[in-house]
Amino acid sequence: MTLLLVILGACKKSTAPDGGSHQNDKIQIAVTAPETGYIYLDGAYTGVQAPGNIAVTAGKHIVGVALRNSWQYLRKESNVTAAATLNFTTADQPAPKVWKALWIGLYETKGISATGDCSTHFSQAELNMGYDFFQWSIQQHFEKYAYNTIHWDVTRKDITQAVPLTRGANGNFTVEPSTIAALIPEIQPGAYDCVFVFWRESEGACSFKSNYFGLAWTNPLKENIKTGYVTVKFDAGASLADRINYYKTTDPGVWLHEWLHTVGENFYQDKGLQLPAKAGDGLVVHAAEMYNYVFPWMDWYRDFMAGSVVNASGSPRYLGIGPEAFLGCSVREKATNACKD
Repeated sequence: MTLLLVILGACKKSTAPDGGSHQNDKIQIAVTAPETGYIYLDGAYTGVQAPGNIAVTAGKHIVGVALRNSWQYLRKESNVTAAATLNFTTADQPAPKVWKALWIGLYETKGISATGDCSTHFSQAELNMGYDFFQWSIQQHFEKYAYNTIHWDVTRKDITQAVPLTRGANGNFTVEPSTIAALIPEIQPGAYDCVFVFWRESEGACSFKSNYFGLAWTNPLKENIKTGYVTVKFDAGASLADRINYYKTTDPGVWLHEWLHTVGENFYQDKGLQLPAKAGDGLVVHAAEMYNYVFPWMDWYRDFMAGSVVNASGSPRYLGIGPEAFLGCSVREKATNACKD
């Protein structure tokens, strides 16, 4: 019996793949960068900071560094055959992937409230404030947390006619994608990566209060428009400017949070990425507390996008999207099979 065990052990050792998967079979690569950064290997965060060393198998690899202070991503493709040093410079920054957004401000929304038929309104100046709030978030969060591997090309089309609200069985009022698509027929598969709609919740006695602030459709490629879709139902209060400033300083993530629902519930998982587990309500983006993040969740959104959420329960060590994935196919490209990854 002892002899049999020895033979089995020898067979197991002899059938290991060439190059092996053990640390002793790997090649040490030193990584330097213009400033402190986070090292990625083949799209996955390694947990190692640059300057630092990583161990890789022989062969072709993509090594990346996300710069901590300048929020830029540098990358090199390398065929590793022996120990070496990879010196990153700003010349290694790839061109960002262009994502296309359509932002829509609603001048008037109408529905049947508790007081009967009524409408809420935004003025031109107020819609401009809402649009500026969105553009601020694009710069400060969407592009920054992707380490500028994404550039958002934003088109704005406000709707001047009254837009009817839909009231669901749960009592919530919503602006449905089909309603907006009927009013803006250029919303077609392949045109946009996400549509963002901004409308007013209450005005005077007319109230469409519902138990959400922002709302997102979580599987864009299953929608008829094959586009991400987000609405923000804004309580303007006595001063829209004051309310926006309040959210900027207290809870600034509404636009980002809802967009992440459109790509972080199904889209990147369908590409094979390992994202955090679902929260109790079945939504991945709501799982922040499961991973020990706290309100207002901005660190969660950052790490979620960076692919650096610590996975305490096993492999892989880090979860999320990552800058390399953002350089891949976008929603609109996948919608028309214009890009494959």
